[in-house]
Amino acid sequence: MDKLKSNQFPSDWKLYKLNKLGNPFNGLTGKTKEDFGGGKPYIPYLNIFRNAIIDNESFDYVRVNGEKNQNKVSYGDLFFTTSSETPKEVGMSSAYLGNNEELYLNSFCFGFRLHDFKLATPEYLSYYFRSSLGRRFMSRLAQGATRYNLSKNLFLKEQILLPSIVEQQQISQIFICWDEAINLNQSLLSESLKNRKGLEQHLLSGKVRFGEFVKSKTSVKTPVGILPEDWELKHISDIVQRARKPFKPELEKLYREIGIRSHCKGIFHKEEVNGASLGNKSVFWIQPDCFVVNIVFAWEHAIAKTTEAEVGMIASHRFPMYKPKKGVLDLDYLLYYFKTARGKHLLGLASPGGAGRNKTLGQSEFAKLKIPVPSIEEQKKIVAVLSEADKEIELLQQQIDTLKKQKKGLMQKLLTGEIRVKPGNE
Repeated sequence: MDKLKSNQFPSDWKLYKLNKLGNPFNGLTGKTKEDFGGGKPYIPYLNIFRNAIIDNESFDYVRVNGEKNQNKVSYGDLFFTTSSETPKEVGMSSAYLGNNEELYLNSFCFGFRLHDFKLATPEYLSYYFRSSLGRRFMSRLAQGATRYNLSKNLFLKEQILLPSIVEQQQISQIFICWDEAINLNQSLLSESLKNRKGLEQHLLSGKVRFGEFVKSKTSVKTPVGILPEDWELKHISDIVQRARKPFKPELEKLYREIGIRSHCKGIFHKEEVNGASLGNKSVFWIQPDCFVVNIVFAWEHAIAKTTEAEVGMIASHRFPMYKPKKGVLDLDYLLYYFKTARGKHLLGLASPGGAGRNKTLGQSEFAKLKIPVPSIEEQKKIVAVLSEADKEIELLQQQIDTLKKQKKGLMQKLLTGEIRVKPGNE
C-alpha cells in the first residue's frame, strides 16, 4: 500500500456525476396493508438501513399479482433510504448482489441502477455512502425540519471521485472481510446472550443446581413458582436492612448526586452543585455495597448497586439503599434476581399507580416482596457463573466495537486514497 498526504485525493481518480453512473427507480407503489404477508419477496427498509450488502435471508413478502408498473430489483442495484428523523440517517445505502428472478423494493427507499459496472461497482458505492464521507455528503442533501428527506434530483446532480474499477473491487473486498468478522462476532454475541438468559432463568429458579449444594431433590410449589425444597422464600425485609446516613448540606460546599438509569443501565454521577441549590430536600450519604433503587422508575428497572466509587456522593430520598444481611444474602445475587423479568414484575407490583412519575415504588410494599433464597454459598456460586457469562459477553462486545472502530478508520483512509491498494495485492 502507498500512503498519500491527508486530505489529498489521488490524481488518477476520476470525477463522475451520479446521473452519468446510473438512473434511479422507485420501490413498490399502490400497496395497502392487506397486500403484505404473502406473495413475492421484497427488500424491507431495515435490511437496507442495517446492511452495506443486502442480506438475502431477510426478505418480506408482498402480493404483486402480475402488476407491470412495479419495478423489479436486479443484481448490482443500489438502494437508499429516503426519509429519517435526523439528517445523519438519510440516504443509508445498500447493494444487492443476489440473483432472485422476481424481487421488489419497499416503498420507503429508492433504487439506483448502474449503467456500466466497468465505471463503478455497487459494493464500493454502498460502502462509500455509508462512510463518514458519504454521511456528510447525504446530510448536505437532507431537506426538512422535523423529518428529513433525500431529494433524488439533488442526489443525481452531485459528483463523486472514483478510483479504477480494480481498486474499487479490492477496497470493497477489504470492507466485506471486515464485515464478515464483525458479523461473526455479532452472531457469537447473540448466541451468548441467548445462552446467558437461559442460564439465568434456570439458576435463579433452582431448575439447574450445583450438586454440592443439593440437600433435597424434591421441589415444591410456591407463590413464585416451583422451587427446590431446600430453598427458602423470604421477604425482602428479612434479608436486607435500610442503609441511611442523613445529613444537612452546608450552603457553600459542593456535592455530587447520583442518578440511576432505567433498564438496568447502572448508576451515573451528576455535576457538582452547592448545598444551597439542594434546597430543603432530604439527602443522604451514599453507602457502598448496597442495593439502590430509583423509586420513581423502579417499574422501569432503575436499579443498581453502590460501590466505593460513589463514596462521598449523595442521594435524595428517591434513592433508598438496602444492605444485605451478612451471611444471609449476597448483594450480586439480589441484583441479578431483580434484573430478571420476574424481578421487574415484582418491582411493578410494589409500584402502584399510573404510568410515569405517578407509578412510585412503595417502600413498605417493596419490603413485603418475597424472593427465593438458597444458601449463601449457593448464591455466591450462582453469581460466579453468571458473572463469568457476563464477562464473555462484555469481551465479545468489546471485540465488535474495536472491529467497527478499525473499519471506520480504514474506510476514511481507503476511500480518500490516503492509503492505496496496489493492483494484485491480496
